[in-house]
Amino acid sequence: MPKQSLDPDEIEVEAELYFIQDDGNPSLNSAQIQLTDVMARRGYGVLHQGERVWEYIFQNPQPSPGFLWRLKRKVGFADETNKTAEQSIEALKQLRNNQPYRIKFRFIPTSWENGDEGCVVEVECIPALRDKLDRLSGDFQDTDPKSAVRTCKSELRDIATEVGFSTLREPFTRAENHEPTLDQHLRKQLQEYKYGSYVTQFTDDADEALRYSLIRPAISAYVHGIEWAIICYIAEMENRDMLEEEGYGRGKGFKSLISEIEGTGQVKQTTSEALRQMNTERVWMAHHKEGEVSEIEVRRVKQRFSILLEELFL
Repeated sequence: MPKQSLDPDEIEVEAELYFIQDDGNPSLNSAQIQLTDVMARRGYGVLHQGERVWEYIFQNPQPSPGFLWRLKRKVGFADETNKTAEQSIEALKQLRNNQPYRIKFRFIPTSWENGDEGCVVEVECIPALRDKLDRLSGDFQDTDPKSAVRTCKSELRDIATEVGFSTLREPFTRAENHEPTLDQHLRKQLQEYKYGSYVTQFTDDADEALRYSLIRPAISAYVHGIEWAIICYIAEMENRDMLEEEGYGRGKGFKSLISEIEGTGQVKQTTSEALRQMNTERVWMAHHKEGEVSEIEVRRVKQRFSILLEELFL
C-alpha cells in the first residue's frame, strides 16, 4: 500500500461513552484517575494530561542505551532530544500495525433531561499504522487496515468495561459515518411505496449536508425523513393515509407520529424512547432553527433514523 493512499478516516476509531455523577458514582477527577490506572495496566503511559483532555500512548519497552551513549551523557555531549526521538521511532517500528497506539479522551460535563449529571466522554483511538504511515518510510502494501479498525474498536470496548463507562455510541470510523443511510435494497423498496420518494429525498439531502458539515440543514432533513418514514410505513403496512386524515398538519406533529408508530407494535421500546427524547433535546430546537447543535448530535440522530428504517422496512 503506498504511503499516502490510506485515508485516516478509514482507520482512526472514535466512540462516545458517558458516566453519571452522584453519591454512588465517581466524580470527574476520580474517573480520570481510575482511567489512568486502567490504561497503565494495559501498557499505556500519559502523553497529555489537561483538565478536560487526557491522551495516552502505548509504551513498547526499549533496551537501555549503550555504554557509549551513557558515557556521552555523563560528560555532557549526549543529545537527549534526538535520543528520545530515535527511541520513539524504534518503538513504533516494533509495534504491530493494528496495535492501538494513541488514545485521547475528552470529558464534556453534561446534564440530562431526567436531572442526572455527569460527563460524555469522546474517545479517539489511532492505531500504530497511522503513525507509521506518517513517520516511517517503507512499503505498507500488505497492511490490513480492517484489522487495525477491529483491534481499536475492541480495545475501546474493553477500556470502557474496565473503567465502568457506559456506551453512548459504539466505536466507529469517520469513513463509516459517510456511508449513505439507505442501502440499495431499501432504496429500491421505498421507490415502490406511495410516500417512499419523500423518505429517500430527505435522507439523501441529510446525508449530503452532513458530509459537508452543514449541521442545521442535516438535522432538519433527518427529522423530516423520520416523519415521512412513519407516514410511509402506516400508509403501506397499515393501509392508512395519514395525509388524508383530518387533523394531520394542523397540530398533529412529531409526537403524534411517534404515538402512531408505537401503536403498530413495529418498533422497539428503546427506539420510540430515543425518538421521544429528540423532542426535548437541542436537536428539536435546532430543527426549528433555535439554538445550536453539534455534529456528534446530528450523527446520533442519523443512527436513530437508521435503526427506525431497519425496524420498519427490513
